[in-house]
Amino acid sequence: NVFNAVTCISASNCWAVGYSGVAGAKSSLVASWDGTVWTASALPNQISAQENTLYSVVCNSASDCWAVGDSYDGTVHQTLIEQWNGTSWTSAVAPNGGVDNYLSQVACNSTSDCWAVGHSSNAAVDPQLFDQDLILHWNGSVWLLSPAPTDQATTYANDLAGIACASGSECWAVGSIQPAGSGRPLIARWDGTLWTSVAAPDVPALPSNFLEGVTCVSESNCWAVGFDFYGVIARGLILHWDGTAWAIQDSPNTAVDRSNYLSEVTCVSASDCWAVGQSSDTLDRARQALAMHWDGVSWSISSPSPVDTSQVVETALESVACVSTSDCWAVGFAGITQTPRLVPWIQHWNGQAWTSFPAPPDQYVQTADHILYGVTCTSTSDCWAVGEQGTVPAQTLIDHWDGTSWSEVTSPNVSTDQVNILSAVTCVSTTDCWAVGSSDNYNQALVERWDGTSWSIVPSPQTGNILNAVTCLSASDCWAAGPYYTPNPPAQTLLIHWDGTSWTKATSPNTSATQSNNLAGIACASSSDCWAVGDYWQGGSPQTLTLHYAPSPPVQLTGVVSRKVHGSVGTFDIDLPLDGSGIECRSSGANGDYTLVFTFAYNLTSIAGASVTSGDGSVSSSAVGSDPHQYLVNLTGVTNAQTTTVSLSNVADSAGDFSPAVAGQMGVLLGDVNGTGRVDSADVSLVRQQSLQPLTSSNFREDVNASGRIDAADVSIVRQQTLTSLP
Repeated sequence: NVFNAVTCISASNCWAVGYSGVAGAKSSLVASWDGTVWTASALPNQISAQENTLYSVVCNSASDCWAVGDSYDGTVHQTLIEQWNGTSWTSAVAPNGGVDNYLSQVACNSTSDCWAVGHSSNAAVDPQLFDQDLILHWNGSVWLLSPAPTDQATTYANDLAGIACASGSECWAVGSIQPAGSGRPLIARWDGTLWTSVAAPDVPALPSNFLEGVTCVSESNCWAVGFDFYGVIARGLILHWDGTAWAIQDSPNTAVDRSNYLSEVTCVSASDCWAVGQSSDTLDRARQALAMHWDGVSWSISSPSPVDTSQVVETALESVACVSTSDCWAVGFAGITQTPRLVPWIQHWNGQAWTSFPAPPDQYVQTADHILYGVTCTSTSDCWAVGEQGTVPAQTLIDHWDGTSWSEVTSPNVSTDQVNILSAVTCVSTTDCWAVGSSDNYNQALVERWDGTSWSIVPSPQTGNILNAVTCLSASDCWAAGPYYTPNPPAQTLLIHWDGTSWTKATSPNTSATQSNNLAGIACASSSDCWAVGDYWQGGSPQTLTLHYAPSPPVQLTGVVSRKVHGSVGTFDIDLPLDGSGIECRSSGANGDYTLVFTFAYNLTSIAGASVTSGDGSVSSSAVGSDPHQYLVNLTGVTNAQTTTVSLSNVADSAGDFSPAVAGQMGVLLGDVNGTGRVDSADVSLVRQQSLQPLTSSNFREDVNASGRIDAADVSIVRQQTLTSLP
């Protein structure tokens, strides 16, 4: 015998409730206090072998009491409400909100205004469905389901455990939510019209936010879509990038009691974009495909084609791609009543309306689920859709549109005894497409390529990787994104890049090494402007995550010269044009010494160093000069009749510009005073003509030994070099 609750009307009139018996044979237990003694009795069960348990009791008067709990028939739990009429306890008709239902407490304002709270569960139908608040109201005649708050701050399990009322327009219900496996307080308030959530200590102030897809029209015009949660209701989330900042845009939603989720977005132009997803009831059932259109001014809902509800019980769209304003494809899945399962669902936009288009016929007769997650098109007669066929374990699925019909194409798998799925697809051309996903039961990245003939698996960075999205700018510039699962959680962002030869892992930022970070979508406006979107966990609440790839502009090199001191006359520079045509004709001395000066548009802030990358010689020293725009490189061991290239690495300037490498090239040909690339009689003649003339900026090249004087010594050097040339 167990008592769970007690209430008193007076010092000589109290009730206690609970249960009597053991598991499998419990009966409601009530006991009354008459001022002298407690008298207990077990209430008869409504159904044989049914368990009944009471958890709360309240009284309006000596002849009007309510007790609530749940009954269990060995299969499901249902709400249990017992009423005291002054003479006996009888069971009242009690509604239910889910498959399993539990009531925790009851409170009354009057004989015609009572509330009972608890929670309902649909885990028996789908283990991934969360428990939801359950609120019942007594109006004096019947108990009815009352809508729970639509603005709760989490998507996780909700359970109301207690309720109290100050008046008919002021009631409070309390309980818990279960974010990330830990209980947090939950508070709801009745204002006489509806229930709303009230911020409670320790509850994250922000709702849950997720970004699932992103696309860019230009570097200053991008869209990202997803959803946010205010309690059990999800709302479509649309963000816009204007080149400066992301801002939330108004997003239309279906009925206020239905959740809305957006999974992907694409644009034909700045005034023609599509976003797709699904809507569902508060228990994530009765899913219906959702499509939204941007006309340059606002987003509006554009309903997919209707379905035969006697054959199709649910639909959802996962991806959308457009060839033109009158040619778009959206793919996802539909739940059918015949041998309940999921089949591919394909929608086509013809410029006026969405219409259903049949997937490959054999995919309808299979006994396993078939789902399409991604779609892309190169033309009106060439589209690809990818996903999974739910054999056990699931395997990759690829369908192709040839302008007339969709057909299934053979797709490889890492291993048929492991789960293999494809999440996204993109094409550079009709003979160059990429699809990404995961293999090894979601533990390894999976990358597949179409070469115009067949799909094949391409090696990619592995170990705990899942790829959710892929995009290509050219055959040698592709990006794929997803989460990387570290040996110890949480997940971190994953970006891999295709350079035309191989996939390599790129460095990607995370909000924190202790917060879970996930990427779900990626898009590029140009090779130097890409966005990846997803979510990260802040405490117990996921928030939107955007990563921007925008390499700094390259540093501006304004010139390179070879500098030498000519005796006591001064310093003279030989220009080394960036096209490599500059020729240094002066002697390097016994050690082969030269000095190159690199000049930049802005002050230098850092340079990793300099090296000789072609030709001979080596760097003896290098540093920023007295002029911060310049970088001086001293060379030694440079020989004659060859071309030397000097490269600077990781150059950064005060304007924020950056270049991983900056090169200058110098042809070295002693005596080539006219810069033709060959030493001959013309060079000898020029030196003779300038002999004993004052050294100026117009004739310093003839001072080939850099003595500060043009004389017979210079003529002799040039004669000795006659007929030498650059290779």
